[in-house]
Amino acid sequence: MSGVQRQLAGNAQRSLNFGEQVVVAKVVAPDAVGDESFVCGDEGDFYIGEQRLDQYLRHRDQVWVVRLKALLAELNYEQLTSCYQALGRRAIHPRVILGLIVYGIINGQWTLRGLERLARVDLGAMWLAGRLQPDHSTIGKFISLHREVLSEDFFDELLKFLVTRLHLAVGTVAVDGTVIEAAASHYSVLRAEALREADRTPEVEQALAERQRDRELHGRDTAMTAIAPGEPQAVVQQTKQGLYRPSYKPSLMVHSSGIIAAKGVPASKETAVVMPMVDCHVESFGAPPARLLADAGYSELELLGQLAERNIDVLCPAGQAHSPSSWVKQSRQGKIPKSAFRYDPDRDLYHCPAGRELERTNNARDAAGRNYTVYRGRRCGDCPLKLSCTKSAAGRTLNRYVGDELKEAMAQVFTQAAARQQYRKRAAIVEPVFALLRQRQRLIRFHRRGLAGANIEFSLHCIAFNLRKAVGLAETSLFCVLLVRLPHRKWTLGTIASASP
Repeated sequence: MSGVQRQLAGNAQRSLNFGEQVVVAKVVAPDAVGDESFVCGDEGDFYIGEQRLDQYLRHRDQVWVVRLKALLAELNYEQLTSCYQALGRRAIHPRVILGLIVYGIINGQWTLRGLERLARVDLGAMWLAGRLQPDHSTIGKFISLHREVLSEDFFDELLKFLVTRLHLAVGTVAVDGTVIEAAASHYSVLRAEALREADRTPEVEQALAERQRDRELHGRDTAMTAIAPGEPQAVVQQTKQGLYRPSYKPSLMVHSSGIIAAKGVPASKETAVVMPMVDCHVESFGAPPARLLADAGYSELELLGQLAERNIDVLCPAGQAHSPSSWVKQSRQGKIPKSAFRYDPDRDLYHCPAGRELERTNNARDAAGRNYTVYRGRRCGDCPLKLSCTKSAAGRTLNRYVGDELKEAMAQVFTQAAARQQYRKRAAIVEPVFALLRQRQRLIRFHRRGLAGANIEFSLHCIAFNLRKAVGLAETSLFCVLLVRLPHRKWTLGTIASASP
């Protein structure tokens, strides 16, 4: 806005040097939103005693905070700033709010009022926020306004930036999931019979039908299906603490560098998000992963088939892989497992461990609509292994599904010591990430209701983790460069700190 400002009658304003003058302010078009349209915080010199705040942080093992702010300044925030107009009171720049959220999450403090307090009393938060002090409502409105962008697009753009910045190459990735308790109270969980007496919304009706169908497929009592009516998307499942609570099962794809390459928040089925995570990897790295490591929970025919179609090298045992004898899936009844039987494709029959044959009898379809072929042993009555194989007087039966050859090929791969050695890297890649999310970032329960709320929270945790990891990788890279450049110099912690930019 521009115009002419005139002094009012009287002398009250003379002390303010308010003479008649023309004041021309900068005019910003409504669709032109740049940094000048936001409050970005104080970037000037502010001190703790006689030290600048950044130097004060550097000398107290908080150099990562200084580097984090520099890294945040390099990111592209167009996806976030496009929601604002250059009119009215200036909003706080998304970089400031996001930096405060990331800093709080890294330090295990991510409630809205907790973040508000950090901006007022914590020196690292003050540095990242430029001494701005957004209140809890401002932070909450920021998250709500950018819910969709922060859940997907911003994480993807950040990953692309880190791939370029850290020179990450396509390599080995590990996939895993964990159970995180939902915001819904476990006291509100109702069984199927109790739900019939309560007022059920269409969403609850649909969730109940899906859960009952799934329990039926696994041979479980459908009357025992439990749902939290206030959050029907959450599945009652066992948490890491051994308690049964309404929960979600977020999954991660972690690059061998330790950077989270993809994420997803399914309600319970981990395999449902693997291929979308592969697509995210392709978008960020330009190619699918060179090798994918996954535990036995991902050993499903449909998923293995999809990965095979994409020509992705997969190591996924059928068993828990705790010992040499557990690389193959064991029978739940303690009997000889199906993996101990050898299929002969030329004769279309199975050979049992006792050397006898199981011949094809008929075709059938299971409750999920999947076709399979039944094979039955004809001479099991006098078999010396019968007691450890089957209780049926008709003999042992096996069901062979379309695609079982993929699991058989995987089992053959794991007979090689080199494959088992490569697979053992899985735990070292992905398990520390979940440990840090739980212990350092205190992600043990979601605070926002619904699958969308859990998705935004998990995305913010992953963004914070990647930024902190990137700062650490950059520091490690700088350390190596310094050692290469000056190999004759004796390095100490003090000299390294002084050489850091």
